[in-house]
Amino acid sequence: MTSAEKLRTPKGRSGVCTRDFGTPCAHEHSCVRCPQLRPDPGQQPRLLEIRDNLQARITEARREGWRGEIAGLEATLEAAEQKLGAMRQLAARHGVTHLGMPEFRETLGRTAT
Repeated sequence: MTSAEKLRTPKGRSGVCTRDFGTPCAHEHSCVRCPQLRPDPGQQPRLLEIRDNLQARITEARREGWRGEIAGLEATLEAAEQKLGAMRQLAARHGVTHLGMPEFRETLGRTAT
């Protein structure tokens, strides 16, 4: 299995693919480079790991002179950075608000004794 296939496996999803069900997709699952991927903020550590791996692979490709590989990896790295930014924005917008426990005493006509 190639590293690109590992990024697309159901076990390793980074979010939800917003592509319509039944439409053709070469990725089959949520791929980091796919513009249809809606990132899941809970998967941020995994995407950070993917980003770090991509950076290491780019360094290796430069060392070995694999120019075609460099271009593809850099495109994936750029997409991963965009997804991480989207995850940070989503996490900042959707914080947890504690609403407390509702009081029903007045509604039931009872008072505390």
